Amino acid sequence: MQRTNNEGVAKAWRSNKQAQSSNGNFSTNGKELYSYNKMIGYTSEEGQKVLLDYTSRTGHFISMTTSTKHISPSLRYCDHVINPTHFQNTDKRF
Repeated sequence: MQRTNNEGVAKAWRSNKQAQSSNGNFSTNGKELYSYNKMIGYTSEEGQKVLLDYTSRTGHFISMTTSTKHISPSLRYCDHVINPTHFQNTDKRF
């Protein structure tokens, strides 16, 4: 698995490639995106990149690291941003 910075992990997710941050806390298998062990993004059946907004604005704050160092760079590489509640309460995943 490629080791890179946080921006590189988000970019690899967009390109369907595996990557992880140098400390291993931010990673992707090319389909899902993880902050620590929490899935924060996924690829829909149609190939769309969907980011789950685990920040304070949605009431789903996890940590400063997840919000600022993992969610933030991933915003530039996703097609959709959704509230995690939507993801948890429905079978529809874009």
